[in-house]
Formats: sequence, structure tokens, C-alpha cells
Amino acid sequence: MANRFYTIMIIPETASKMKQFHIPSWVVRAALVVMPVLLLIGITLMLDYRFVANQVFENRELQAENRRLRQNVQLYKNRMESLESSVQRIENFSGRLKMITNLMDRDNLSQHLELPIPNASTNIALDPPKEVTDPAMSAEEKQASDTAKQNIDQQFESMSTQSLVLEQNLHDLYELLSDQKSFLNALPTKKPAEGYFTSGFGVRVSPVGEGEKMHEGLDIANLVGTPIHAPAQGTVIFAGRKSGYGNIVILDHGYGLETWYGHTSKILVKVGQLVHRGQTFALIGNSGRSTGSHVHYEVRVHGIPVDPLSYILEN
Repeated sequence: MANRFYTIMIIPETASKMKQFHIPSWVVRAALVVMPVLLLIGITLMLDYRFVANQVFENRELQAENRRLRQNVQLYKNRMESLESSVQRIENFSGRLKMITNLMDRDNLSQHLELPIPNASTNIALDPPKEVTDPAMSAEEKQASDTAKQNIDQQFESMSTQSLVLEQNLHDLYELLSDQKSFLNALPTKKPAEGYFTSGFGVRVSPVGEGEKMHEGLDIANLVGTPIHAPAQGTVIFAGRKSGYGNIVILDHGYGLETWYGHTSKILVKVGQLVHRGQTFALIGNSGRSTGSHVHYEVRVHGIPVDPLSYILEN
């Protein structure tokens, strides 16, 4: 007959009463079955705890990363708004320039440009962040995030188009203003020499006894050796003697404008030399058919003499 009890005896070292414990056999058999199960459950719970702990840590990291991404999106949005404001101010300034220079706008400029409109994502210096999904983010939050991203992409594309159009407009303005500056530099607006106007442009009695004759320039009288200054930037195309003019210098200013300086006593430049506005290039004299020391100053437009006083802005 199988034992119905297991006895556990405890015998102390000193002379004291021995203790006995009787354990039913079914308890021992049950313990042998239950203990491996409990051990397996404990190991499973420990592994599951470690997995859950890792998931919680990763979720916290994802939440922190998403917070940083949302902050970066807001930062990009603020910078985009600031950049749009700056572009708007530049466009307004460009519009004012076009108004004062009579420069017409180009229609559908972006359609005629050979260069493709740049992609916004390729123009960002930083690498685009990887998309991270926050498990705690709701569907509404995810939709709002996607909408914000689409709006930023659209703003980048719009700004890229505006920047190309603005760049072309400013380039046109630069070319126009550069040409106008060059034209203004070519206008003989300065008086070529100090002195008195002794004879103006028009028909007059010839001082050498030839009756009435067209005087094609302006006479400015002063002492021999008085400097003659260039009234505008130009290139020397003649420097020497010419019949009636004596020693003469001819400057080509471009745009069909030439200025002549006759009766000089000394020429300080050579043919082909560039002369800047205000530069001394000759001295007043009395050479050629002249009745006194002065400079005979002519302005010619496409070879036709015109009144020099119509160009001189000085009193």
C-alpha cells in the first residue's frame, strides 16, 4: 500500500524534543507538478517584463523624437514666414524700380525659363529627417502633421518660383540701370574749362572777315595753359592738328556722341586712350585760326553739331 504521508524529522543538536512534520503524499506529488509550471511562468513573466520595459523606453524615445520633429516643423514654418515677408519686401522694391525705369513685366516668365523649378527638399542643407510614427499619436494628429508637411512643401515650391521670377526681374533692372549709367557717363554735362563764354552756337559774323558763318560750337576764353577737362568719359579718336582748329582733340563717348576741342596749346593724351570725366587731357591755347586764347568746344551727335549748352548742367 502506498504511503499516505511523508514524515520530515528535525533533530536539534542539544538535548531537546525532536520535531516531526507529516506531509500528505498527494501534496508532494502536486508540488512536483506545480513547481516546474510556476518556474516556467516566472521565466516567461521576467522575459515579458524586459520586453515591455524595452518597448516603453523605445516609445519614450519616439515620443521625444516626434516632439523634436514637431518643433523643427514649427521652426521651419516660422522661418518660411519670415522669408516670405523678406521676398515680399524685395518684390515691392523691384516693382518701384520697374515703375521709375519703365521696365515692363515679363509675362509667364517661369514658363519660358529653361531651368526647372528646384525641388524644395534638395535645397535644404540638412538631411531630411526620417519619418517616425509615434504610437501615442492619434489619427487626427497624424493627419494634421501630414497637412503641415504638404503646406511647407507647397510654400517651398511657391517661393522657388517667386525667387526665379524676382531674380530675372532684378537682372533685367540691373542691365537697364547699367546701360543708363553708361549712357549718363557718356553725356557731356560738365563745362570743359574755366573761363568766359565769348561766342555761342549759331550763325555769327566771322572774326576773320568771312562774313556771317555758322559757328558750330562754343568758345570758352581763358589764359593759355588753362586745363581742359573731359566733360564725360570717352575715348580719344583724334589728337593732332586739323585745318582751322589748330591742335585739336576729339573724344568719342559712345551712343553717337563726340566732343571736339580746338585751338589747344598742348595735348596730353594719345589716340585710343580712355579719358575719365573730369580728367585733364589738354591745355587752352591759341593755335589754328584763332583771335585769342580759348578752347573751341563742339558737341556732335552722329556727326551733326548741336548746341553744347543744351548738355552742360553747370551754371
